[in-house]
Amino acid sequence: MLCALILAAGIGGFMLLKKMKRPPQQVRTGERPLAVRVVEARPQSVTVHVQGYGQVRSRTVVPLSAEVSGRITFVRKRLEAGDVINRGEVLLRIDERDYQAEYTAARDRLAILRRDLKLARDEFRRVQSLYERKKVGTLSAVEKAESALNSVADRVRDLEKKMELARLRLERCRIRAPFTCRVTEIDVEKDEYVTPGRKLLTLTDDFDLEVVVSLDSRDAVGLLRYRAGGSRARGWFEVAEPVACDIVWTENQQVRGSGRLDRVVRFDPRTRTVFVAVRLDPPQADTFPLVDGMFCRVTIPGRTLDSVFVLPRQAVSFENTVYLVRDQRLHTRKVEVVRREKGRAIISAGLKAGDRVITTRLENPLENSLVRVIGGGTDSR
Repeated sequence: MLCALILAAGIGGFMLLKKMKRPPQQVRTGERPLAVRVVEARPQSVTVHVQGYGQVRSRTVVPLSAEVSGRITFVRKRLEAGDVINRGEVLLRIDERDYQAEYTAARDRLAILRRDLKLARDEFRRVQSLYERKKVGTLSAVEKAESALNSVADRVRDLEKKMELARLRLERCRIRAPFTCRVTEIDVEKDEYVTPGRKLLTLTDDFDLEVVVSLDSRDAVGLLRYRAGGSRARGWFEVAEPVACDIVWTENQQVRGSGRLDRVVRFDPRTRTVFVAVRLDPPQADTFPLVDGMFCRVTIPGRTLDSVFVLPRQAVSFENTVYLVRDQRLHTRKVEVVRREKGRAIISAGLKAGDRVITTRLENPLENSLVRVIGGGTDSR
């Protein structure tokens, strides 16, 4: 009976607690909208810019070689790598005594031959005059005098050429700077014997510089400006339009300069890049110049694209899609991106005027999600 009472008491308590239990409060839930910022798509004309990197180099690098043989007897007092030399200064001198003696001997011999030439000419005129006017002498004597005159004249011309060659050799004994330049290499010492063709110095012109920039081949073909009627018919790129370019040293943004697009240098099929040359303008007097060897970033103005849409870069995904707001719902749209630059994306197809594009960064939103527009412009997060 005790067990039955305990069991009955347990059942009664359970039933009492069950009657005391209240059902959970029912809460009505609705769809939660995404708060987004949007921008209205408007067609416009945009000038694109193509960027690339390259190293500044001199357009004129001249190796000076010996043109005559001999011993180096003179070296400029200060001739070291990095020295700036004015045009016409004597850098080196080769022993010129042999060439001077050759020139002097040719000059003295030529003076004698010229006197002989005068005598032979006078003799020919005298014999010819006697034969033609007074019938004195014979035709054979006249021809003999003319032959002697021609022989001396030939020897004079031959000696004049030898004398000119000796003079040139004498001048070539002095190695002069062909232009205002900077010495970059020195390959000779004083008292060293050199032969024709032996490299002596390397000179660089620091006032004629250019940057060879590597560009993506698609940008080079589709975005750069070319003159009409170029050389494409001959199997190469058209003539590049000389647009003004901005050049900045990558190590210091304050060191910058300007230049103009000069030409297409080459196409590399391995990397699918096109190399173009940008010729630098003379530096301003109050700025630090761009010099040979600096690695620079070059910005080249490209073509003007008409009827395109410019969006903040974060509004376009890596899959080239954008999110639109239509009827307060999110919709995904595939677009064609022409260019991404300076925090913006340029769209050529996939949008129409008046489309509201979401600029807020969203991570994998559900298609047709409810959205709430909280403002325009870009998202600062």
